[in-house]
Amino acid sequence: MKTVLQRLALSTLFTLISLPAFSADNRTVVWLNEEEQAMLLSEMRQFLVASQKILAASLKNDMETVEATARNVGIQQMRSTPPSLRAKLPKGFKALGPQVHRGFEDIANEAGTLGDSTVILKRLAQLQKNCIACHAAYRVKATATLTEK
Repeated sequence: MKTVLQRLALSTLFTLISLPAFSADNRTVVWLNEEEQAMLLSEMRQFLVASQKILAASLKNDMETVEATARNVGIQQMRSTPPSLRAKLPKGFKALGPQVHRGFEDIANEAGTLGDSTVILKRLAQLQKNCIACHAAYRVKATATLTEK
């Protein structure tokens, strides 16, 4: 019994040692007012919802839904971003955002022409690398949190 407990303790110790350590969040903070933060986060959620709808519609070969969904978050949505918000975004963030919108626009164009679901899924996978890069590099905070302390 003692040997079993020793092995269990040793096994637990090795497991804990091998776990990655949690580090501080070193992402760049993008400071926005509460309204701008809500607008930006809403847009990101729209990207996520659109991605899921495009995946589901592609699997059904429903190119009308793919095109409409992708077009909704494409270039037109990018043009609706207020200049005051754009001015606060870091250069790298501003580079990734348009790539995402253009990526959705490319998906819409593919769905409206050849409608090749394999091409669409590849483009969506590539587009989501921008989302991952952005979320790995940046985090958004509202300026109101500065005064709450």
